[in-house]
Amino acid sequence: MSSESLELCREKALRLLENSPHSVRGLKQKLFNAGKFTAQDIQTIIDDLLKAGLLDDAMFAANYIDYLKTTGIGRFKAIFKLKSKGVPQNIVKEAMEKYWGMDESDDERAAEAARIKWRSLKNKKDWPDVKKLQAVARFLANRGFPMDVIHSVMNEIKNQ
Repeated sequence: MSSESLELCREKALRLLENSPHSVRGLKQKLFNAGKFTAQDIQTIIDDLLKAGLLDDAMFAANYIDYLKTTGIGRFKAIFKLKSKGVPQNIVKEAMEKYWGMDESDDERAAEAARIKWRSLKNKKDWPDVKKLQAVARFLANRGFPMDVIHSVMNEIKNQ
């Protein structure tokens, strides 16, 4: 472990964090993928960043959830995205309990997403309504909304 390679690793890590927030695992992976640093250098830098408070999975999860809430996705997809970013399961669970759904419920998010999708399908004059409803249901499922929420929203759409 040379001090030069350690400094290069530190600079790369700080540049990455400057560009966008990262989870611990996400930053480790990017540093490793650079192919220039040893595992020991990477771990040393990660430890330093954790001690300095520049890297924090709980803070990353909270900020990422705030972003995800603006994208019109459901709880399940949000959990999947947090896990795919390398946030540990226990932090995902805590962050979802603390930050998800404070502003609006999955029902409200799904209803808004469904309204937007339904409006986009209005120009499909050759599609029967049942086909449009199926498209909206698939759309909501792909966005990570629970089936009970999808059924509720679909009933609202049918009754309009």
